[in-house]
Amino acid sequence: MKVHSASLASLGLVAEEPRRRYGAKRSPAPASANEALADLSHVRVPYDSIEVVAERLGVEPEALLEIVGMAPRTAARRKASGQLKPEEADRLFRIVRVFDEAVRVFDSPGKAASWLRTPHPLLWQFTPVQLLDSDAGAKAVTDELTRIEYGEFA
Repeated sequence: MKVHSASLASLGLVAEEPRRRYGAKRSPAPASANEALADLSHVRVPYDSIEVVAERLGVEPEALLEIVGMAPRTAARRKASGQLKPEEADRLFRIVRVFDEAVRVFDSPGKAASWLRTPHPLLWQFTPVQLLDSDAGAKAVTDELTRIEYGEFA
């Protein structure tokens, strides 16, 4: 699985560069850090990342676990082991990516978190953060952020 390097950096994580089996040369670096992808299988995402993201969004960790799709018993096992599985981390990074996009659009983490927690009429009266449990929901939220950025409110 791949994840944007910027999403890793926003949680203070760094991807280890995989060892190359052959002496092949590296491809040129991407134009910007946002375009760089890291292999999630080489990243150990700590369970504490759930609490960090929940705090940034201003939601309870239990609510975030529900959005990530993690049952309470599974969450207890992950907390005991100290890290998330790649699939769980991927869903968490989807939330981080959308939050980072909202921060960019609203120019403030506080405003972005507030918008993500407020029911929105163009999102079927759901809060945007509730829709982040699926790719389709995340797409609807990012589409709405694009409309806000360009002034298309209707």
